[in-house]
Parts: sequence; structure tokens; C-alpha cells
Amino acid sequence: MFFLKKLISSFFTPFGIFFILTAISLFFWFKKSHKSATATAIFAFLWISLLSYYPLSSKLLSPLEQSYAAMETPPVSVRYIHVLGSGHVSNPKFPLSSQLEINSLVRVIEGIRLHKLSKQCKLIFSGSAGRDPISEARINGKMAIAMGVKPSDIILLETPRDTYEEAVADKTITGNETVILVTSASHMPRAKALFEKAGVSVIPAPTDFEVKNRETYWKFPSAEGLNCSEKAFHEYFGLIWGKLSGIL
Repeated sequence: MFFLKKLISSFFTPFGIFFILTAISLFFWFKKSHKSATATAIFAFLWISLLSYYPLSSKLLSPLEQSYAAMETPPVSVRYIHVLGSGHVSNPKFPLSSQLEINSLVRVIEGIRLHKLSKQCKLIFSGSAGRDPISEARINGKMAIAMGVKPSDIILLETPRDTYEEAVADKTITGNETVILVTSASHMPRAKALFEKAGVSVIPAPTDFEVKNRETYWKFPSAEGLNCSEKAFHEYFGLIWGKLSGIL
């Protein structure tokens, strides 16, 4: 199921759909159906252009990011801060901060900030190794230690491959405790729902906000715009998949 989800989600993206449309256009062209080929190619061009247009893509992402407000200070009664993983590549040739994907690094920094304000919370880092020799949880933990967090204040969950598995693993550690959940703002609605489905009560602490520029329509399509669309598609697909598979 995990690998099926990954396979389907790789196509359910703005660029994935653009690639499919381009392949269909080429198929029509080689079949000498030039009108259909041209129409499909134009649609593919408009598709990727519109979804790379920041004023439009930001409107797709903004409802997800605005679901929960950022946390200023952690509640005094909470004992755990769970920081979700978001990608890494362990390579000793790079500084530790460069071994984390930018989304993951931002999450780790926010978790450390809240940990230092609380002075009592344990930091939970989760994420498997995937094809890497070192788990993401361990890399995140190393980053936290490098920034002054005591090793005794860190808990590593190194086997979860996705958010659902992270939620299930968290339950085994925190029991009935309330947990501060740190993840990207766009990911928070789905993450919170998955954790609560697993029986974990969470307080959202979103970070890594993408939609923060003032709205202006005088922009060309860009990688920034496409990135917003990619994140929005990823989360909406995740919500749909969660409903269909019964984990939400």
C-alpha cells in the first residue's frame, strides 16, 4: 500500500500531469492526428503555466497553510514536541545543515525553538532511512544536538516511512499525553488528522510557511509558483488517499 501510494502520487502532481499530457500529445502526433496533438500540447502548456503562476498557486496552498496559527510559546503542561521529517541525504562532505532538505531543516529549527522555551519538553524526531544508510530522525537529532539540545532530551523514531506511521509510533511513546506537533503549515491539516486518528492529542505548531508574499498579479510563471502548486497537490492527494484507504 505504501509503495502504491508513492507511485500514484508521483503522477498526481502538476509536472506529472504535464508529462502525461505531453506524452499524449506526442502519441497523437505520431498517429498523424495533428489537430489532437496540437490541442493537447496547448492544454499542457496552459496547465503548467497557470500552475506556475504564483498568484494562482498561492491560492491553492493558502487554505491549507492558514488552517492553524503559528505557536508563540508552548503550553507549560506539555511534555513532548514531535518534529516530523521531510527528507534528507546523509553525506559527510556536506555540513549537517545541508544534509537536511530545507523543509526538514525549518521544522527542526522550530522544534528546537519551542524546546528551549519550554525547558521541559522532550524532542521527538521521526523518519526512516529510506535508501540512505542513516535515518532522517538520527540526522535531525544530530542537528538538534549541534544546536545545543541535550541528547537525553531527544527521542528518535527511526522506522516510520510516512506521517501515518509516525503517528502510530508516537502513540507508543507518548501514550495519552498531549503532543506539540511541528510540521510544515501546508502539511498540518493532514498530519493533525492522522495523529488524532491514531489516538494522539496534538497541539499544532505549524512552520515552513510558503505563502508570505504580498499578492500581486504582475508576476511571470516561476519555479516558486510551481513549488506552491506541487505542495498543494501533494497534500490534497494525501487527504483524498487517506479517506479512500480509511486512515483518515
